[in-house]
Amino acid sequence: MTLRELVEHQRFCEGLAPQQCDGLAGCASEKTFAPGAYLLRQHAPADAFYLVLDGQVEIKLALPGQGIVTLETVGPDEAVGWSWFQPPYRCQFDARAVTPTRVLAFDAARLRDLMERDPAVGYAVLKTLVATLSERVQSCRLQVLDVYAPPGGAP
Repeated sequence: MTLRELVEHQRFCEGLAPQQCDGLAGCASEKTFAPGAYLLRQHAPADAFYLVLDGQVEIKLALPGQGIVTLETVGPDEAVGWSWFQPPYRCQFDARAVTPTRVLAFDAARLRDLMERDPAVGYAVLKTLVATLSERVQSCRLQVLDVYAPPGGAP
C-alpha cells in the first residue's frame, strides 16, 4: 500500500476530497519503532503526530514520588501525541513501543500549516485530536481513582 493509500484509509480522511488526502499524505511518512523505542519523550519538542498502523504503544507519565506510570496502551487505528497542536509544543507524556510498531508520522509544522490553509482538513484532524484527548483524560481519571482509592476499595 502506498503512503497516500495509508493516509486515505485513516478515520479523519472520511469525507475529504482526494486533493485534501494528498495534502495530508504530503505531511506524512511511514516509520517503524522497535520494542522499547520511544516515539515521544515527556518535555521534549512535540514535532510529530502518530497514527498507529501495527503494534502497541504505552502512554506513560512520570509522577513525582511514584516513578513512571503507564496510563494506557494503544494499538492500531489510534493516535499518539497531541502536544504538537498547542504551544509551547512540548510533549506531555512518554510514548514507548511495546511491540514492533509501524506508524504514520505527521510532521507537526506542516500539518498545522495545512490545517490553517484548508479548514475542512483542519476540522477532520481536530475530530481525531479531540477523540484522542478525551480518551487520555478518561485514562488519567481512572489512574487517579486507582492511585487515590481508599485502602480496601471502600469509599
